[in-house]
Amino acid sequence: MRQMTVEQVESRLSAIRCPICKTNSFSIDRRSMQPDGEWKAGCMKCRYSFPVHTDMEFYERTQPDIPYHLKSIPCPKCETHGVKLDFRIVLSVREAFYFVTCHSCGHAFPEKSSLESFE
Repeated sequence: MRQMTVEQVESRLSAIRCPICKTNSFSIDRRSMQPDGEWKAGCMKCRYSFPVHTDMEFYERTQPDIPYHLKSIPCPKCETHGVKLDFRIVLSVREAFYFVTCHSCGHAFPEKSSLESFE
C-alpha cells in the first residue's frame, strides 16, 4: 500500500472549493493524523475543517460497490474509463469527493461522489 504524502494531499485539495468561503487553499493538521489514515484538513481562510480518508485499500475491501464505480469513471483528459482511488474526503453533508488517478494517462483529478452524500 503506497500512501500519499501530506504535501501531495494538500496540493490535490486545491482542485476543490471550500463550501463556506469558496477559496481553494487547504492544509492538513499534522496533529490530527491517525495511524488508520484518518486526517483532518482545514480551509486556510475560514478554518472550516473536514475529514480526509487515506486508507483506500481498507475502504475498497469493505465497500463492494467502489471497485465497480471506479471502473466507470471517465478521465477528463484522455476520456478512457478506469481510475485508481488515491484518497477521499467528505467535504460536507452534500459533498464528498474521490481523488483519483487515471490508469491510462496518469491524470489526477477529483470526482464528486454520489455514493457518500447525505441529502
